[in-house]
Amino acid sequence: MNRKILKFILILSLIFSLIQPAYGVVRESKIPPDTILYKSIQTWRDTSNKPWEVIFFKEIKGDSNPQINLRLVGFPDLFEFEHPSPLSIKIREDLTIKVPDVFKNDIEAFSPNMGQYDFEPIMNQLESNNFWLLELPLKYGQLSTIKIPYFILEEWQKISQKSS
Repeated sequence: MNRKILKFILILSLIFSLIQPAYGVVRESKIPPDTILYKSIQTWRDTSNKPWEVIFFKEIKGDSNPQINLRLVGFPDLFEFEHPSPLSIKIREDLTIKVPDVFKNDIEAFSPNMGQYDFEPIMNQLESNNFWLLELPLKYGQLSTIKIPYFILEEWQKISQKSS
């Protein structure tokens, strides 16, 4: 009996040693004449299993203050953001915060299926010990919630701390 348990543990150890965690890649781009862009891009599915592109980025233009934003992009003609509406983020059971919409109205948005939110005011609240629930402000009463895991939040923290 002990041999079977030992074999089972050995097989499980082998399987788990082959599994790699899925981390995104932090990219740095230099845009002439004097802009540096740090970004993290992933594709996550919402709670309805619909894919979203999730882009967290820090843009540093010359000597001006850096901009830190989260951009969410859904399939065209499937989702449309309500502008200007804040993004709700449930950080933990007792803490939900609102993140300001970068677009002041629908006309400013690059595309109706894209939302962009100013993370600069909330950077000190980036807790990465669990996960966040992003509740997207969509038109026509649609609901979409994206669950962002702790290792992506850690990646976002690293980006927010980068300097030129």
